[in-house]
Amino acid sequence: MKMKFRGVHFSFAVVLGLLTTACSQESHTDVDVPNFDGPYANEFSEFYSNTSSDFAREVLHDGEISDAEYADMEKMFGDCLQDGGIEFSGFAPDGSYETSAAPNPDDTRGIVTGCEAKIGSDVIGALHDIIRVNPENIDAGQAATECLVERGVVADGYDVSDYERDLEGRFADAGSLPLELRGAFLECASNPFG
Repeated sequence: MKMKFRGVHFSFAVVLGLLTTACSQESHTDVDVPNFDGPYANEFSEFYSNTSSDFAREVLHDGEISDAEYADMEKMFGDCLQDGGIEFSGFAPDGSYETSAAPNPDDTRGIVTGCEAKIGSDVIGALHDIIRVNPENIDAGQAATECLVERGVVADGYDVSDYERDLEGRFADAGSLPLELRGAFLECASNPFG
């Protein structure tokens, strides 16, 4: 039996959710958090402080996640799942993955989440993928706004406050938008960085 889990990689909403969760959890007081710099300094600090994975801290320590470190994480995650009797097919480009069920199918979710916590695959994967997509950490709302202006579906003076207002107003029911605006909105909102 194959089970599909949606990974946390590559989803801006999920990364924000992880940061919110990390901020609401008690920090590990015995952790000396490095002084990170760069566009993702805050995210590295939050994740470093709140992960329980020694491996994740080792990877995050220098404020970068290399492709080799990502590959190591993927292998360690697969090995951890295999130790629990679960087959892992690797991460897809969008961060999703498939596994087999555990020998006792009711144990599958617990084994998967345990391996995520042990290896730090959620932290490493999310940061790696979002940095790849948005290396300068440009605000997603700003990027979506610029995308809509570039597509010519909103006026040149359209700004982030207009976009935020429209998210609550006319964009709230995307199905009711004119076809060209709906297509541009859905694309710019879901992938503002192209």
